[in-house]
Amino acid sequence: MKKIDWRPQMELSYPPLDDEHKRFLHVVNVAQEIAEKGFLNEMDAIYEKCYEYARTHFPNEEDVMERISFPDLESHIKSHQKFISNISELRQSFHHTNDDAIRQKIALQTANFLSTWFLGHILGRDKVYKPYLVRLRNLPPRMNYDS
Repeated sequence: MKKIDWRPQMELSYPPLDDEHKRFLHVVNVAQEIAEKGFLNEMDAIYEKCYEYARTHFPNEEDVMERISFPDLESHIKSHQKFISNISELRQSFHHTNDDAIRQKIALQTANFLSTWFLGHILGRDKVYKPYLVRLRNLPPRMNYDS
């Protein structure tokens, strides 16, 4: 799979979330490079970056969606939970074998999952709430997002 470049259609026009998406896109692209080159000892860092993204970005995004009264919030939260479940399964599979050929295959599966998920989630699910973001203009500042 080739590198994914940030494109204008990925923009939510809300810099705090766009910046987090851009940082994770970098992780996605690094995962692809690591997997393709067979740098298996670097996969742990990728899995950790995925968990870090889930711990920070998902709550930030969900908070914003709650604040703007996004009607499909519950489904979006479930998609975040599914990401965590999928990446956990991949990581567990990666760590439960000592066979480098199998680990290489799982690394590639992980990189492909991340690429597919990123594009589908950003261009599919996240773009749906973009029109609701205008509601933030009428809300008082909260967290570090509106300062």
